[in-house]
Order: sequence, then C-alpha cells, then structure tokens
Amino acid sequence: MNEWGTLKEPTAYVPPGDPEPSRPARRAQQSSPGAWDEDLGRWGSETWNLPGYGESGPKCGEWYPEAVCDECGHLDLGTHSCGRRSCPDCWGMWAKEAAVRATVRVQSFRHTQPDNHRRQVAHAVVAPSEGDVMNEREFYDGRSKAADIAEEKGFRGFAIIPHPWRVTEEGKVEYDREVERDPDGNPVVGMWVWLRNEFSETELRERIYWSPHYHIIGATSADMEPGDESDEWLYEFIRSVESYDGTRDRDSHEDLYGAFRYLLSHTGFPEGSTKQAVTWYGDLANSVFVEDASEDWQTEKPSEGVRSAIEREVEAVAGVVDEDDESGAQSDESDDVGDCPCDECGGVLIDVFDVRMYLDHNDPPPDVARRMEAAYEWRVGDRQPPPGMQRPQTKEQAREAFDELV
Repeated sequence: MNEWGTLKEPTAYVPPGDPEPSRPARRAQQSSPGAWDEDLGRWGSETWNLPGYGESGPKCGEWYPEAVCDECGHLDLGTHSCGRRSCPDCWGMWAKEAAVRATVRVQSFRHTQPDNHRRQVAHAVVAPSEGDVMNEREFYDGRSKAADIAEEKGFRGFAIIPHPWRVTEEGKVEYDREVERDPDGNPVVGMWVWLRNEFSETELRERIYWSPHYHIIGATSADMEPGDESDEWLYEFIRSVESYDGTRDRDSHEDLYGAFRYLLSHTGFPEGSTKQAVTWYGDLANSVFVEDASEDWQTEKPSEGVRSAIEREVEAVAGVVDEDDESGAQSDESDDVGDCPCDECGGVLIDVFDVRMYLDHNDPPPDVARRMEAAYEWRVGDRQPPPGMQRPQTKEQAREAFDELV
C-alpha cells in the first residue's frame, strides 16, 4: 500500500501471456477514478448487500383478490409488494421510485434558477484514500467529507449516493469482451446491469471488491475547481447533465433520471440497515430547499402545479421496470380495474374495497354476490382460506384458495 493519504495508481488486470495491460483493461482502469488496490481484499462482502440481494417483506409475492366482475364473477388478482430495496422482487421498483423522487427534486430546483449557468447540473465522484473508510461508521461519515469536498469544488446543491464496491479489473475485461456494442461502439448494457443479469450473487461477488466512493449529482457554479493532486481525497468531474429547458424537457428528465437510476442499482448498505441511499446537501438540503422560504439562505420550491407537472413527465420517462434489466414487483392480471377480461362477458370489474357500496345499490346474481363478499372479506382479513392455502404464491394457488372460501 502507498504512504497513508496518497492514492496508488490501480494496476490493470493482465491476461496470461500479455506483456502489457490490454486496451480494454486500460479503458476500464481510467473509468474508475480513485480505485483502490484489489489486494486490500473484499472487506465487507459478507455483511453488505446490493439492492435486491437480501430479504423480502413478510407478505411480498403473495397473491390476493383485487376485483370481481359484476356479471360473471371473474376474480382479478394482484400481488403484494413490500417495496424493500433488499427484496429480490421489489428492488427494481424501489430504485425506480427513488430515482424519480431525486430527479423531480433536482429538476424542481433548476426550475427556480435563472435560465443561465445556475441551471447547470453535473456528476462527479469523490474517492477516499486507500484505507480511510473500512467500516460502516466511516462509510457513512465519509458522506459529510465528500460533501465538503464537493462544495469546495463548486457544487451548490447536490445529492450523494455512496458505493461500497468497484468491479475488478478482470471483471471489466470480461465485460468489455462479452457485451455487445451498438454501431457507434458503445456497450448496449451497463456494466452493473450485465453483472446482475449474467451472474449469481456468489459469482457477482467474485467480480467486485471493497473500494468505497461517493457519487455527486447536483447544481454547479460558474467557477468549478478541478481535482488536484494535493487533495486529501480524489475528486473527479465526470460530466455535465443535459441542460434544463422547462417542465416538458424530456431529454433533460431522461438524462438525469438515467443517472440516478443507474447509480441506485449498485449502491450498497449493511444488511438490515435503514439508512437512506440518497442524501441532500447545500442548496438542495431538506432545510434549505423548502415550500415556504422564510430565510435568505433558503430557496422556495416552485408551485405545486409545477412540481406535479415535472413529476408526471419524469414518471413517463421512467415507465415500467424492464424485465430484462432487473426484478420488479409483479403486475396485476389486468391493466386496471375496468372491463372484465373474459371473452363475451361485457361486465365491469368492481374493486374489492368498493364491494359493500356496490352491493348496497345493485343486485348482481347471487353467485356473483357471494364471490364479491368472499373476495372482500378475504382482502380485509375477516375470512381466511383453509390452513396451508392462506399465503398463495401463484395465481393458481390463489384461485384454489378462493374457491374454498366460496
């Protein structure tokens, strides 16, 4: 290891028989500013998790009655979603929602700024010196130090997303060799998406190592300072984000959302931790960017109408979770409570929570009314299927349990 406090240039992986690092290895090395020496080991890999590599919530994945057709009694089903970042099924939805919130916050702030350089947003990374961050307390305390460095370099208001790991040089070479390229030569899938898709958790952990660093995304100033060799921790400016040109600026929303979404896909946290993955500083801190600014140092959020418009646009950009990209909460059988999906039925799906009101004002066939009552009572917990059928994990199991109730 180098002398305390200085960064050692990471050594690229050299394939057997190659006298020098390959070109892909050199590119991978350059893309990881501040990477630690892999010889420090995989500290923390037994107790730290990536999103989606932990436990699900108590009812996550269980099927439940969602609606019943008023004509034929067809049962529409949905699945419980815990929304936990640790959940193998829900982490994609967690990352999507967190990225939407972060994007809306930054875009709302940009909306309050003059239409000049003060609307500019950028991405940078701060990397601790080797050995400075070796446990959970130091990892989270490091966010404050990274924030101080970001402000010194010119960031005015920003989010920090911490990452515990980097991909090994050998893993980067493997990625460069295996992943397809578009006509311009760019990879068709990101490195961490590829890792998650191609390898089991054990295999993935063999391709990463402990090298904590902190990603900065936020508003810049007119005079940004570059990184310097004298800096205690390495600071690297990555890129500027698409300029903002109003609530309907789809390109700007998409660029910023994509950055947040990708960074959240491979943040890390100690098993069982509830600490936030995204924290806010400077002009975007929770106490500074507020709805009713009463102090000179505060910035008032734009109107609720503006924020809602931005949120709708960002959600449209985010869309649904891509099944080829990651796991997400399972969708319901139908797009929404509405027309019955059964052929030649012509009925309407009644939400289980609207059943009582519906039955007070309507007189469906007796068998349909019984199915509606059973679906409602199961959903609210007044009736339960027989033992062994109370927590259905498939649609077929849920239908069998419902038939027993009816």
